[in-house]
Amino acid sequence: MHEQIRDALLQHRGKSNAITSKEISRMMGFPMEDTQSKSRKTIRETIEMFGLPVVSCNKGYYIAENDEEMEEYNSNIQRRIDGMQHNRERANEFYKEHIK
Repeated sequence: MHEQIRDALLQHRGKSNAITSKEISRMMGFPMEDTQSKSRKTIRETIEMFGLPVVSCNKGYYIAENDEEMEEYNSNIQRRIDGMQHNRERANEFYKEHIK
């Protein structure tokens, strides 16, 4: 199973060739879910198992082909981290104001 996913991911190089978790679910015969949690978990395991340079975007998973794709991926991840940090700080601030 992991080998099949590895082979599929290796065929999707560059952002314009991304493959979605839904497509991988269909290919592997996983149950079709709203979140595709089984395929996403198996994809993460496969990436780790084979040390694949796979990144993701709103179009799916792909092997980054150049510095620009890696920079875009890193920037997107950092924006998400920053947003979560902001939300955490605000929630703690509001908690202290309203509960204590």
